[in-house]
Amino acid sequence: MDTDEIIEKIVEEADLDEDDIQEKIDEKMEEFSGLVSEEGAAHLVAKEHGVDIAEASKQELKVENIVPEMRKVSIKARVVNITDPNTFERDDGDEGKVQNVVLGDDTGTIRLTLWDEQTKIAEKVQEGDAIHIAGAYTVEDNRENAELRLGDDVQVKMADEDEVPEIETRDTTTTSANIGEVRTEGSSFEVTGMLVDVYTSNPFYMVDPDSGDTVRENDDGDYVTDDGDEVEDPDYRLAISCVVDDGTGNIRVVLFGDQARDLLEITEEEEKEGDKKAVEDAAEEVIGKEILIQGRTRYNDYFGRIEMLANSFEQVSTEEEIKELLEIMEA
Repeated sequence: MDTDEIIEKIVEEADLDEDDIQEKIDEKMEEFSGLVSEEGAAHLVAKEHGVDIAEASKQELKVENIVPEMRKVSIKARVVNITDPNTFERDDGDEGKVQNVVLGDDTGTIRLTLWDEQTKIAEKVQEGDAIHIAGAYTVEDNRENAELRLGDDVQVKMADEDEVPEIETRDTTTTSANIGEVRTEGSSFEVTGMLVDVYTSNPFYMVDPDSGDTVRENDDGDYVTDDGDEVEDPDYRLAISCVVDDGTGNIRVVLFGDQARDLLEITEEEEKEGDKKAVEDAAEEVIGKEILIQGRTRYNDYFGRIEMLANSFEQVSTEEEIKELLEIMEA
């Protein structure tokens, strides 16, 4: 169903004439500053007036035409980025898993969120692969963008290479920015700010000391890897989350292993043994420090916001910053 057909359906089911509908579509396109196509704007107008055009989305859509609250979405696109899976504990105590895959075509990109067993799909594809999804639905994320979800009747399969044009898979440029400007996922940023909080409630995860594979405790109290291999005496590794603020905004930053240990200035032995008291004491000491961080952004579904995975960091001397500022002013 194209724009004209959508307008015709709205005329049939809502108390509006074609001119009124077209005006509302134009207003939507202006509101989103060209980020939504005319067809996508028509979908939004239909939704506002309670007109169900779900059947229209059975046809293959371009990313620019996908809006929130659509059903039976069919899309052919390439895998632009695959994030690491996040595990979390549900209210009933069960473990949940969530993972994001960014899909793109020649009109834009869209995030596909996979939950629990669906995350196995991410294990079967690589960045650059062409895939065909039929029967998906969309929701609105906290930035008012459409986000793809997979329902019970969805079909996911590889698409023919010639059906989806090649696209740029990843931006490797690091952008120096204020934290308030960090809004896109899958991008590399450099920010400077003050550590205002360090979370220490669960600072460690377990690994197999031989293979380095992540280890969890099963219902029987045994330590096992994701492949089911038992581990007698796992080691601990740091995964520290902190909040950095620069006055324009704040962002959650996650540091692993060496980066986390260097930030807290604790020993490798304290990390290996899972010394939580050492982490808690060290966390209190680093609050208020100014740090420069380089890292890649990702969208955290659990917290509903962009966060940064640190690749490197360094402490910034406030005295040196003041000196450099004075030199600039004098020049």
